[in-house]
Amino acid sequence: MKNIPKLPMKLLLVDDDPIFRLGFCTALAQETDWAIAAENFSTILAASPRKDLDLILCDPAWQGDRHWRRYRELQRLYPTTPLVLCTAQLDSERILQAKRDGLAGYFPKGLAIADLVPELSTIAAGGKVWSQRPQGINQNLFAGMRRRGLNQIYTALDRVETYLAQENLPPLYRAVFAGQQRELKTAAWLLRHCLPQSAIFLNTVPPAQPQTPPAGAIAIASPVEITTTNSRWQILLEKTFVKLNGSLKNATGSSLELEIVTPEKRRELLYIILQQLNFIFNDPQWKNLDPEAFQAQHQRSIRNLWKFSAQEFIGRYHLTADNQAEGFLELLNRVAIANAPDLNQRLPQSDDLFAYLLQDQPLKIDNVTYRLEAREALRRSQLILENLLITVGNDILQFILNTLPEPELLKAEIYQPKLRSSRNIARFRNDLSWAYRLRKYWLEPKAIFESQHQFLSVSPVGIVQTAVYQPRSAELANLEGIPWLVTILLELRDALAPRIRALVAWLGEILVYVLTNVIGRALGLIARGIVEGAGSSWQHLRARQIELANMARKNS
Repeated sequence: MKNIPKLPMKLLLVDDDPIFRLGFCTALAQETDWAIAAENFSTILAASPRKDLDLILCDPAWQGDRHWRRYRELQRLYPTTPLVLCTAQLDSERILQAKRDGLAGYFPKGLAIADLVPELSTIAAGGKVWSQRPQGINQNLFAGMRRRGLNQIYTALDRVETYLAQENLPPLYRAVFAGQQRELKTAAWLLRHCLPQSAIFLNTVPPAQPQTPPAGAIAIASPVEITTTNSRWQILLEKTFVKLNGSLKNATGSSLELEIVTPEKRRELLYIILQQLNFIFNDPQWKNLDPEAFQAQHQRSIRNLWKFSAQEFIGRYHLTADNQAEGFLELLNRVAIANAPDLNQRLPQSDDLFAYLLQDQPLKIDNVTYRLEAREALRRSQLILENLLITVGNDILQFILNTLPEPELLKAEIYQPKLRSSRNIARFRNDLSWAYRLRKYWLEPKAIFESQHQFLSVSPVGIVQTAVYQPRSAELANLEGIPWLVTILLELRDALAPRIRALVAWLGEILVYVLTNVIGRALGLIARGIVEGAGSSWQHLRARQIELANMARKNS
């Protein structure tokens, strides 16, 4: 029997599914002390080959069966490193093809991590392990069908709901689109209830004693389950996955912190926040909290959501090399506590979202209470959720910009190429500073005075702002300083504008009267006199000519 190599082992996961990458890495980190890296195919194939890898695990077929032989590109880059397939269940023909190509093993997604670890260790030691599960279609193949089907359904549903939102849509077209909407929702319901969702399954084991992380390492957050038993949260989760796979370009017209990182890193950060939020929502204690305790737990959860998401994201690209990880985590905790009031203020109705999903409290929209499964309630909760994700993501990147140094490795990993120079970063910070001042001293007081909240959401064109009515009388009463003066100026403008418009209209009427009835008539009289004078002169000249002609005839 071959000797299993001593830990730690260096493993690279190559998978285009960011949710699976995150779940796999956190679950494997709980079971082992291996050094784990995870990226998608495009990033790995475009980068220089990594050194000293013990094992590569990949799923080449996540984006479709036509891509499943992409593992050959990895073989060319890493000819001496064992390569293992971890994908949906393969048929016997594809397994034979993979064996002929020299792969070291195959495991279907869904295999328990506790069973997977010793098999991977055996492969790293030089062995070959091929899954002995029955061949054919299994749960994870259906999960892939579910994922692709829901992606297409929600994309079509968003397009139909965009048409239905038009006020001037003819009744016939509205009826047709409403029918399509019902059909798409029915199809989505059937997929969610008939096909399983892919997940990483952990064996139920007694809780182990907490281990002290090695000095200088940043702890990895607890693993997050992908599945949930909350049907409304499941709907929001799946629709959010689909939206986050679309465009994340800033289409708000103002600067956002997310602009400094590449689109891929934006998506990764928002996925991390979504996973941490899913972990929070899976906590069973929410059901038993009274309203006061619920509010306190909600505020702690928002703070922990920021802290653990920042820890997870920063820990991937900014590992401290001077054994100051403990100090860094202490700094992260202090900043999370200090930023909590401002962050909660920029997350309107997040407490309503928590109560809606965790305590089955209906949402009230424009003073109308909607049932839990109503379309309006799901749409509003989706808007609140997207604003929560984007706002927390912006806040994390603001912390990175203002607190962390700017090593070239960090900038090369996450920053956009055009924003990596010190000058461009300084310019970007200045743009953000002006955006903060504009929001604090003008936009936010104006929104409070107009009883509105501005929500950041994901649309087909990118990240946009949506205004939502919400009474804010208490905030208006507490304004002071410049924000209060802004509301006074707005009120003064509202008070004076109609009168000024009426005055301008009245002056305009007087001007029209003077121009038409006074100056116009005078000009008309002048023109008439000129015409009449010219006519008389012409007639006199004509008479004189006739008289001269008559005199000439008499003389002759």
